[in-house]
Amino acid sequence: MTAGVHSVTFQPTPGARNEDRFVVHSWLIDGRRWKFLAVFDGHGSAHTSEYAAANLPRFIEEELRHVVVECRNRSRDTLIRKVKKALRQRIEDFDEAIGDAVKNLCPDPFTLNYPQAVALVDANKHILQRAYSGSTLALALIDEDRDNMWLAGLGDSTVALACEDPDGIGYGEAPLPLHSTHTPKEYITIAMMHPSEEKDDIMENGQLLGAVPYTRGLGDYGLKFPSEFSTELFFKLPRGQRPQRYRDGIRYCNVTPPYVLNSPSTRFIDLTELRPHKSTLILYTHGVDAIVNGETPGDQRIKKPDGPDPSVIVGTLVGSKVDEAFAQETLGHGVEIGWIGSDGNRAVELLGNLLAGTSVEMFARFLRPRDSDRRLYLDDTTILRYELVRATNVVL
Repeated sequence: MTAGVHSVTFQPTPGARNEDRFVVHSWLIDGRRWKFLAVFDGHGSAHTSEYAAANLPRFIEEELRHVVVECRNRSRDTLIRKVKKALRQRIEDFDEAIGDAVKNLCPDPFTLNYPQAVALVDANKHILQRAYSGSTLALALIDEDRDNMWLAGLGDSTVALACEDPDGIGYGEAPLPLHSTHTPKEYITIAMMHPSEEKDDIMENGQLLGAVPYTRGLGDYGLKFPSEFSTELFFKLPRGQRPQRYRDGIRYCNVTPPYVLNSPSTRFIDLTELRPHKSTLILYTHGVDAIVNGETPGDQRIKKPDGPDPSVIVGTLVGSKVDEAFAQETLGHGVEIGWIGSDGNRAVELLGNLLAGTSVEMFARFLRPRDSDRRLYLDDTTILRYELVRATNVVL
């Protein structure tokens, strides 16, 4: 646990590396306490997620300090608008700097012969790796003394809010849209950027270039730059970062990029409306969706087309009490609230209830996979959980 935040990151597949990253920061700005939380779901390696986790918070904090001072004697509405704009701009600028670093090395890859390209890649692997790999993003920025919270997201990582009803039963929602190829608005956003005859190449089986299930993210410059940056530079990085299907998709289908955008969704939340309902903030990567949707080793759960959103299920597991019938129906196993104890890590408890709950057999299959399960991959799963209760006497 860090600064009152319960956290867990999980990847049980033998031989697999966890590409998720998360950060929690507490800032004192102009005499006020701020909390910053973010999860980064890396893909194609952890280079982008690790770089973003190490550097993006600092860029946001620097801009936030300027905005807070500028708005010291101005209205709350002005602060809300300016912080929201600053978050969006800093995220876009941060991502564009990742791409610009590659173009600064080589504006036109076709000018390089093969030995020159190999030498350039070998000397600048870190710059090219964080541009070629990618990461989704979900973050929350909280002005704790004034009950202000801003959210931002890129891709299919989630910010969820959970509350309790008068009986202590939890419920949840995700106030930001997910940037997924299965979201109609996102499909249209990408498809409308390109000539109609190329839409079949852009969207194949609901995924960009047949390989990418998200439409917005950090990095992924193989899908943001013309294909020659991939064929002449990115593809000379060590193999294994991207599957051959992805590389073939870029080589043959990358006609009019970008196919992945870096413009985040943002939203402001007034915490005065949430605090009386024992509200909890939960940030999680796509692994939670995979668990709820039954994409786990040996899992028999099949998500119904009209089934509840994963954020709804997460919300039920955060309350003081649980609707056991709902949990059994949606997860396929019983759950227990409070099994980890009052001083335990509540993010671990949430993950445990999502994975297996009271089923000892299911837990065993995750911790000691059978030979038939070892080839199955469980998506990296990261959860941050923070109780939205006004804090007092916080030591930063």
